[in-house]
Amino acid sequence: MKTGAWIIAAVLLAIVLITGATYEQVARARDREELRQIGRSIDIGGRALNLDCAGSGSPAVIFESGAPRPGYSWVFIQREAAKFTRACWYDRAGFGWSDLGPYPRTSAASAHDLHALLERAAIRPPYVLVSETSAAFDARVYTGFFPEEVAGAVMVDGVHPDLFLRLPQIRGKGAPVAKYAGYPQSVVSQAVSELGLLRLLSKPRPLGPLPPELTVEEWTTIWRLTNRPQARVALLQEFPATDQSIAQARAAGDLDDRPLRIVSGAPEDSALPEDDIGMQLQADLVRLSRRGKHVIVEEPSRGFLLYQAPHAVTDSVHEVVEEVRRLGRN
Repeated sequence: MKTGAWIIAAVLLAIVLITGATYEQVARARDREELRQIGRSIDIGGRALNLDCAGSGSPAVIFESGAPRPGYSWVFIQREAAKFTRACWYDRAGFGWSDLGPYPRTSAASAHDLHALLERAAIRPPYVLVSETSAAFDARVYTGFFPEEVAGAVMVDGVHPDLFLRLPQIRGKGAPVAKYAGYPQSVVSQAVSELGLLRLLSKPRPLGPLPPELTVEEWTTIWRLTNRPQARVALLQEFPATDQSIAQARAAGDLDDRPLRIVSGAPEDSALPEDDIGMQLQADLVRLSRRGKHVIVEEPSRGFLLYQAPHAVTDSVHEVVEEVRRLGRN
């Protein structure tokens, strides 16, 4: 290729890159306008995590969502919990209104993030950690790192460390991606996101059915935050670290005699073998604590009990808070 052709190609490439970057910045400005931050940004050392608290009392309840859902997913349950104690949700690194964190995003990394966040925000322990799906690993690791700070726990559709061993077909769906996902792919995904390509190539998902107790505005906000390009980048930081997070959760040990509720959906009438295995694993999580109880919600769950059964979750949180108080651990 002649020198002139190289120059033209370089100019065209520069135009494309500048156009993409401009498109992304304009789109982010629109997002900031349409998705105004709920909560406050707390600096934890060169980056910020988003936190929102309501109510008063001890122990404080800390809500954490599993990827890719934002902390705002707990908005109704937080409102109810704030009637009997201090209730806070936060956005994990890269989700909701929080900044991306360094790769890889293991449960240990998330636990240290949360610890720094609560310290900087002056949210004093003890805490009741309320987690859902994969965030259950983070709650277990946090308890292992900072046992004196955790008074109780609630796990909603909590993922068991043996899930992929007992049900390999679940991991099989993501195996082709997991095989190649890693630090280089994380860097590339961030670059692609900065250039607007991730936003441009991602098909917007239609709004799902409105969950009980949420307004259309709240659900639209949750849905849009869940499907933002940054959340996809954050997923690529967490997904390759799944095995590390599982190992960290195992190493963290059990919850001793802390009050614990495992909230899960009942198997469907035409239960498949994997439904039985899933229920066995949920029942096994109860044995993490000598004060563990299994709360089975009537309607089946496919990982969305947080939205499907908010009252059952709230009741379990209330029970754990009251048990902590009866034990004098608040």
